[in-house]
Amino acid sequence: MIGRVVKGGAADKSGLLHEGDEVLEVNGVEMRGKSVNEVCDLLATMTGTLTFIILPSANHKPPHRDTLMHMKANFDYDPEDDLYIPCRELGISFQKGDVLHVICQDDPNWWQAYREGEEDQTLAGLIPSKSFQHQRESMKQAITGDRMNKEKKKAGTFLCAKKNQKKKKKKSPYGGFESGYPLYASQADDYEVDEILTYDEVALYYPRANHKRPIVLIGPPNIGRHELRQRLMEDSERFAAAVPHTSRSRKEGEIDGQDYHFITRAQFEADILARKFVEHGEYEKAYYGTSLDAIRCVVSAGKICVLNLHPQSLRILRSSDLKPYVVFVAPPSLEKLRQKKIRNGEAYKEEELKDIIEKAREMEDKYGHYFDMIINNNDTERAYHQLLNEINILEREPQWVPAAWVKTV
Repeated sequence: MIGRVVKGGAADKSGLLHEGDEVLEVNGVEMRGKSVNEVCDLLATMTGTLTFIILPSANHKPPHRDTLMHMKANFDYDPEDDLYIPCRELGISFQKGDVLHVICQDDPNWWQAYREGEEDQTLAGLIPSKSFQHQRESMKQAITGDRMNKEKKKAGTFLCAKKNQKKKKKKSPYGGFESGYPLYASQADDYEVDEILTYDEVALYYPRANHKRPIVLIGPPNIGRHELRQRLMEDSERFAAAVPHTSRSRKEGEIDGQDYHFITRAQFEADILARKFVEHGEYEKAYYGTSLDAIRCVVSAGKICVLNLHPQSLRILRSSDLKPYVVFVAPPSLEKLRQKKIRNGEAYKEEELKDIIEKAREMEDKYGHYFDMIINNNDTERAYHQLLNEINILEREPQWVPAAWVKTV
């Protein structure tokens, strides 16, 4: 039986063979009762014209027009490690962030696709479909969850379980300033912890002179995001910050709309409910927040808005009309991080360095599918030039973005 007709192959081009057809004979050699491998071996020895005798499939569907879809992968995949792939030789390996051009979705479990940049290949390859990948990841999570629950129950019968009873010190979500800038809580607290990531449909977005994409810097604390932001902001003709909102009283010398947008506490709370803030928080009994409108204001002025945000804020920002470009500022290796601190004459604790690396790993695991670029900040000057170069490319070359962003243009 013909189980699959691969796009780009001889059978596909002839249009004469279809899934579900039964191959009775090829060049007079009977195929009934033979295994797939035996049939393949026989076909490999035949030369010249091949004459098939076919019993057509009773439920043969008329060929449907293939719709090309571009998908960004949110997971790594290697067909060599996949027990379920029907034909390992046809499998395409890819990494998180790769763009795949899906040309056939006839099979509910296995799509046919080309990897970005490899469209000139004759044969399409196989990748797990969105539903199939989601299904098996759900099962994997369920099994892992069951195992963890059993382990917890077991641990509960031993004295070591008492370790968890120590009360952890509560950290204030807003308690602190990053160089005078309040640290905010995000509105996107409803992040689904066990969200299963498969593919996102993407489309090419062509840069527009009247819409500069905001640059969002994400990363663990003390990794140098503030310094990178400050370096960009030195070019005030090109870059600008979003003016934050606050419910505190205006101090002498402060200008409304320039230092802060000063609004009442009641208005601030109404705006929170109306989901007008990307991030907001409370510090010394006053609200502070960065609003979508404040970012739009910078974009309308023809400038690039540079934001330092908590990754939880990305969900709100990405569902807006702003089309943010997300840069993850990552630490180098532990040894390089240590050397950087020594080079800059900064005091450090080994535990703090490990904590930075651990937080970065957690962020990448949880929010990595939102990142457009990753910069390893081993050297601030080099990282700045790398970032600036990427921003320059953004203004002249098309980029893959969520398909919904292009449809709403």
